[in-house]
Amino acid sequence: MSTVQRDIVIIGCGIFGAAIAWALGRRGMGHRVLIVDRQPAGSGATSRAAGLVTQVRTDPALQALAGETLAAIASLKSHFDEDVGCHAVGALHIGTLAQRPALEAMLAVCTAAGIQGQWQDKRQVLNQAPWLDAGAFDLATFFPDECYVDPYLLSSAYLRRAQQMGAVLRLGTGVAQITHDAGVVTGVALNDGTVLPARTVVNAAGAWSNLLSAPLGLPLPMAPVRSQYWITERASEFSPTGPIVFMTDIRAYARPEVGALLFGARESAPAVADPRELPEELQGYVFDAADPHGWANLAQAFDSLARYFPGIERTGIAHYITGPSNYTPDGQPIVGAFAAISGLLVASGCNGSGITYSAGVGRLIAELIGGETPFVNASRMDPARALHIDPFDPAFLQACAHARATKSTG
Repeated sequence: MSTVQRDIVIIGCGIFGAAIAWALGRRGMGHRVLIVDRQPAGSGATSRAAGLVTQVRTDPALQALAGETLAAIASLKSHFDEDVGCHAVGALHIGTLAQRPALEAMLAVCTAAGIQGQWQDKRQVLNQAPWLDAGAFDLATFFPDECYVDPYLLSSAYLRRAQQMGAVLRLGTGVAQITHDAGVVTGVALNDGTVLPARTVVNAAGAWSNLLSAPLGLPLPMAPVRSQYWITERASEFSPTGPIVFMTDIRAYARPEVGALLFGARESAPAVADPRELPEELQGYVFDAADPHGWANLAQAFDSLARYFPGIERTGIAHYITGPSNYTPDGQPIVGAFAAISGLLVASGCNGSGITYSAGVGRLIAELIGGETPFVNASRMDPARALHIDPFDPAFLQACAHARATKSTG
């Protein structure tokens, strides 16, 4: 394998790895790209995501990442007829009078950024989401351009286009370490002893990223925290074209799911894992042996959910989905290059928004590799912003779990 032909190695073929390969291909660098993953493409945390794509947030840089993904979804559909399971249903943010200042501020920030949104009265809200209890909320804002997708289909579309532009995918390939010499990356060493030379290496290994970065003395400030959601049985009150609903005061969300309702609620003490203890295959992995199916967390949130969604008391739960999502204490993703080792970049720490940020992260990494001026100010996403931390320390893991517990919706 020529170092000239394949001098960019992407470790991990989840949503970030696939999006990066696509972005590189669009810049004429597809023939240089090799993506390696020990598991099937998109089979890790990507396939377990709820698939929300939401631009509505107060951080301009994160808005920009999300906006790039919305544009990518439109481009994949219009130019390549790629079906990514996109449902452009919009998103409601509802709350009590106490949430008025926060909702007003969010609407103002988004309007200034060109993100369309408006207030809605209760009648409009209940027409869109009849499963809601009118007495549970006082205020609502609606953002019509928000959507949700099938994460696996979106990841597959990125990858398929990347391969058509020259990228090569090598599955069943585990990376043991990233190699470097005199402050310059030299490639990757595989589990079987093979060395793949490369001038650029992108660590997009998801929940396992620190297993490759920490040994280099470059710990990433993140930890895999349990992300989970439930899907109800089908019921007539759940319109397949209903909006995403964010219940701001209880930090919960819901969206349609094939005639049912998919919902998630923020738990007070999320389960977190030491990445060294995660198996290579997530199927059947349990974050918390005392609560393997999330029933304790659901019970904790039940009364709050029932206030908004009284039908939960009579609607059965058909499915429970869980997986690792990398949370950072400061709520910022980890995207960029390491100055300490030239040619080494990282794309991780999605904070539960990996699908939302995917194309934006892909574009940002591709611009850095190509020497372009980044389209967004990514200084707060700097991978080296917390080199003093021990990413395996129990206290640090709990700090990451706390970040999920206190994360606002959206």
